[in-house]
Amino acid sequence: MSAHRDPWADASSRSSRTGRLARAWGPRYRQAVIIHRPAADPARLLGPWGRRPTDRLGSGLGAWLDDRFHFVRRPRVEGTWLAGAVVGPGGTWTLVDLAEIGRFRKRNGHWYRWNTATESWVPWEAAAVTEARLAGHRLERTLDRAGLPSAVEAVLVTGARTTVTCDAGQRAGVHVHAQSDAEELASRMSRRVLTPGQVGRIVAVLDPKRPLPARASG
Repeated sequence: MSAHRDPWADASSRSSRTGRLARAWGPRYRQAVIIHRPAADPARLLGPWGRRPTDRLGSGLGAWLDDRFHFVRRPRVEGTWLAGAVVGPGGTWTLVDLAEIGRFRKRNGHWYRWNTATESWVPWEAAAVTEARLAGHRLERTLDRAGLPSAVEAVLVTGARTTVTCDAGQRAGVHVHAQSDAEELASRMSRRVLTPGQVGRIVAVLDPKRPLPARASG
Protein backbone atom coordinates (compact mmCIF):
# COMPACT_ATOMS: atom_id res chain seq x y z
CA MET A 1 0.00 0.00 0.00
CA SER A 2 1.52 3.35 -1.01
CA ALA A 3 2.10 6.01 1.64
CA HIS A 4 0.06 9.20 1.46
CA ARG A 5 1.24 12.62 2.59
CA ASP A 6 -0.93 14.30 5.17
CA PRO A 7 -1.96 17.67 3.66
CA TRP A 8 -2.82 19.01 7.09
CA ALA A 9 0.67 18.16 8.36
CA ASP A 10 2.21 19.81 5.29
CA ALA A 11 0.10 22.91 5.83
CA SER A 12 1.06 23.00 9.50
CA SER A 13 4.75 22.77 8.61
CA ARG A 14 4.47 25.59 6.07
CA SER A 15 2.53 27.69 8.56
CA SER A 16 5.22 27.18 11.19
CA ARG A 17 8.00 28.30 8.83
CA THR A 18 5.96 31.26 7.63
CA GLY A 19 5.22 32.18 11.22
CA ARG A 20 8.90 32.37 12.08
CA LEU A 21 9.53 34.89 9.31
CA ALA A 22 6.34 36.76 10.17
CA ARG A 23 7.53 37.20 13.76
CA ALA A 24 10.91 38.40 12.49
CA TRP A 25 9.35 41.05 10.25
CA GLY A 26 6.45 42.05 12.51
CA PRO A 27 2.75 42.70 11.83
CA ARG A 28 3.25 44.10 8.32
CA TYR A 29 4.23 40.68 6.92
CA ARG A 30 1.94 40.05 3.93
CA GLN A 31 3.63 37.45 1.68
CA ALA A 32 3.43 39.68 -1.39
CA VAL A 33 6.85 40.48 -2.83
CA ILE A 34 6.39 42.92 -5.74
CA ILE A 35 7.59 41.57 -9.10
CA HIS A 36 8.76 43.98 -11.82
CA ARG A 37 9.02 42.97 -15.48
CA PRO A 38 10.76 45.68 -17.49
CA ALA A 39 9.14 46.17 -20.92
CA ALA A 40 12.49 45.66 -22.63
CA ASP A 41 13.06 42.24 -21.00
CA PRO A 42 14.38 40.09 -23.90
CA ALA A 43 12.96 36.91 -22.33
CA ARG A 44 9.35 38.12 -22.55
CA LEU A 45 9.12 36.56 -26.03
CA LEU A 46 10.22 33.15 -24.73
CA GLY A 47 7.07 32.43 -22.74
CA PRO A 48 7.47 29.45 -20.34
CA TRP A 49 10.90 28.76 -21.86
CA GLY A 50 12.06 32.06 -20.40
CA ARG A 51 11.73 30.75 -16.86
CA ARG A 52 15.30 30.39 -15.69
CA PRO A 53 16.54 29.43 -12.19
CA THR A 54 16.42 33.08 -11.12
CA ASP A 55 12.79 33.40 -12.25
CA ARG A 56 11.81 30.35 -10.24
CA LEU A 57 13.71 31.58 -7.18
CA GLY A 58 12.13 35.03 -7.53
CA SER A 59 8.65 33.51 -7.70
CA GLY A 60 9.40 31.39 -4.64
CA LEU A 61 10.41 34.47 -2.64
CA GLY A 62 6.77 35.57 -2.85
CA ALA A 63 5.95 33.04 -0.14
CA TRP A 64 8.53 34.45 2.28
CA LEU A 65 8.89 38.22 1.68
CA ASP A 66 6.27 40.93 2.03
CA ASP A 67 5.49 43.87 -0.25
CA ARG A 68 8.39 45.91 1.12
CA PHE A 69 10.55 43.75 -1.15
CA HIS A 70 10.87 44.04 -4.93
CA PHE A 71 12.05 41.40 -7.40
CA VAL A 72 13.14 43.04 -10.67
CA ARG A 73 13.30 40.55 -13.52
CA ARG A 74 16.26 41.10 -15.86
CA PRO A 75 17.16 44.75 -15.22
CA ARG A 76 19.76 46.41 -17.43
CA VAL A 77 22.81 47.70 -15.53
CA GLU A 78 25.73 49.41 -17.28
CA GLY A 79 24.48 48.04 -20.59
CA THR A 80 24.36 44.45 -19.35
CA TRP A 81 21.24 42.37 -18.65
CA LEU A 82 21.20 40.84 -15.17
CA ALA A 83 19.09 37.76 -14.48
CA GLY A 84 17.38 39.59 -11.63
CA ALA A 85 17.70 41.76 -8.55
CA VAL A 86 15.98 41.89 -5.18
CA VAL A 87 15.67 45.13 -3.20
CA GLY A 88 14.10 45.54 0.22
CA PRO A 89 14.76 46.47 3.85
CA GLY A 90 17.38 43.69 3.92
CA GLY A 91 19.49 45.30 1.20
CA THR A 92 20.16 44.94 -2.50
CA TRP A 93 20.93 41.58 -4.09
CA THR A 94 21.90 40.73 -7.70
CA LEU A 95 20.99 37.34 -9.16
CA VAL A 96 22.85 35.56 -11.96
CA ASP A 97 22.01 32.13 -13.39
CA LEU A 98 24.39 29.19 -13.68
CA ALA A 99 23.06 27.71 -16.93
CA GLU A 100 25.40 24.70 -16.93
CA ILE A 101 24.18 21.39 -15.53
CA GLY A 102 26.35 19.17 -13.35
CA ARG A 103 28.55 19.20 -10.27
CA PHE A 104 31.06 21.98 -9.63
CA ARG A 105 33.53 22.35 -6.79
CA LYS A 106 36.18 24.77 -5.59
CA ARG A 107 39.32 23.22 -4.14
CA ASN A 108 42.86 24.53 -3.62
CA GLY A 109 41.80 27.93 -4.94
CA HIS A 110 40.60 26.57 -8.30
CA TRP A 111 37.24 25.53 -9.77
CA TYR A 112 36.51 22.08 -11.15
CA ARG A 113 33.57 20.26 -12.72
CA TRP A 114 32.81 16.56 -12.48
CA ASN A 115 33.41 14.79 -15.79
CA THR A 116 31.01 11.85 -15.95
CA ALA A 117 32.89 10.27 -18.87
CA THR A 118 36.19 10.00 -16.99
CA GLU A 119 34.66 10.02 -13.51
CA SER A 120 37.10 12.67 -12.36
CA TRP A 121 37.29 16.38 -11.57
CA VAL A 122 38.54 18.52 -14.46
CA PRO A 123 39.29 22.29 -14.55
CA TRP A 124 36.28 24.59 -14.96
CA GLU A 125 36.45 28.22 -16.08
CA ALA A 126 33.64 29.23 -13.69
CA ALA A 127 32.51 32.04 -16.00
CA ALA A 128 29.13 32.21 -14.25
CA VAL A 129 30.80 32.76 -10.86
CA THR A 130 32.81 35.61 -12.35
CA GLU A 131 29.69 37.08 -13.97
CA ALA A 132 27.80 36.91 -10.66
CA ARG A 133 30.59 38.80 -8.92
CA LEU A 134 30.78 41.40 -11.73
CA ALA A 135 27.01 41.88 -11.65
CA GLY A 136 27.25 42.94 -8.03
CA HIS A 137 30.12 45.32 -8.80
CA ARG A 138 28.24 46.88 -11.74
CA LEU A 139 25.21 47.64 -9.61
CA GLU A 140 27.41 48.94 -6.79
CA ARG A 141 28.98 51.45 -9.20
CA THR A 142 25.59 52.46 -10.57
CA LEU A 143 24.12 53.06 -7.11
CA ASP A 144 27.23 54.92 -5.96
CA ARG A 145 26.97 57.30 -8.93
CA ALA A 146 23.31 57.88 -8.03
CA GLY A 147 24.26 58.77 -4.44
CA LEU A 148 22.42 55.73 -3.05
CA PRO A 149 23.57 53.03 -0.59
CA SER A 150 25.85 50.95 -2.80
CA ALA A 151 26.37 47.73 -0.83
CA VAL A 152 25.23 44.81 -3.02
CA GLU A 153 25.16 41.09 -2.26
CA ALA A 154 25.90 38.92 -5.33
CA VAL A 155 24.06 35.61 -5.74
CA LEU A 156 24.67 32.74 -8.18
CA VAL A 157 21.44 30.79 -8.75
CA THR A 158 21.64 27.10 -9.72
CA GLY A 159 19.05 24.90 -11.39
CA ALA A 160 17.52 21.65 -10.21
CA ARG A 161 20.27 19.46 -11.73
CA THR A 162 23.26 21.51 -10.61
CA THR A 163 25.28 21.61 -7.39
CA VAL A 164 28.08 24.00 -6.44
CA THR A 165 30.22 23.24 -3.40
CA CYS A 166 33.52 24.32 -1.86
CA ASP A 167 36.11 22.37 0.07
CA ALA A 168 36.77 23.32 3.69
CA GLY A 169 38.45 26.71 3.87
CA GLN A 170 37.41 27.64 0.32
CA ARG A 171 34.90 30.37 -0.55
CA ALA A 172 32.94 30.85 -3.76
CA GLY A 173 33.21 34.64 -3.58
CA VAL A 174 29.43 34.97 -4.04
CA HIS A 175 26.36 33.55 -2.36
CA VAL A 176 25.22 30.32 -4.03
CA HIS A 177 21.53 29.37 -3.88
CA ALA A 178 19.50 26.72 -5.68
CA GLN A 179 16.31 27.86 -7.39
CA SER A 180 14.41 26.04 -4.62
CA ASP A 181 16.22 27.91 -1.80
CA ALA A 182 13.74 30.79 -1.51
CA GLU A 183 13.23 30.34 2.23
CA GLU A 184 16.97 30.27 2.96
CA LEU A 185 17.66 33.34 0.82
CA ALA A 186 14.74 35.19 2.42
CA SER A 187 16.21 34.49 5.86
CA ARG A 188 19.49 36.10 4.73
CA MET A 189 17.49 39.19 3.81
CA SER A 190 15.99 39.56 7.29
CA ARG A 191 18.37 42.39 8.25
CA ARG A 192 17.14 45.99 8.20
CA VAL A 193 19.69 48.07 6.33
CA LEU A 194 17.61 50.24 3.94
CA THR A 195 14.82 52.72 4.60
CA PRO A 196 11.59 52.62 2.54
CA GLY A 197 12.73 55.73 0.64
CA GLN A 198 16.10 54.18 -0.22
CA VAL A 199 14.39 51.00 -1.39
CA GLY A 200 12.09 52.98 -3.67
CA ARG A 201 14.90 54.98 -5.23
CA ILE A 202 17.04 51.87 -5.85
CA VAL A 203 14.06 50.14 -7.49
CA ALA A 204 13.58 53.22 -9.68
CA VAL A 205 17.19 52.82 -10.90
CA LEU A 206 16.52 49.18 -11.82
CA ASP A 207 13.06 49.74 -13.26
CA PRO A 208 12.92 53.27 -14.77
CA LYS A 209 9.15 52.92 -15.39
CA ARG A 210 8.54 53.04 -11.66
CA PRO A 211 7.86 56.58 -10.31
CA LEU A 212 10.66 57.96 -8.15
CA PRO A 213 9.47 58.19 -4.50
CA ALA A 214 9.59 61.49 -2.66
CA ARG A 215 12.86 61.89 -0.74
CA ALA A 216 10.95 62.90 2.38
CA SER A 217 9.82 59.26 2.78
CA GLY A 218 13.27 57.90 3.56
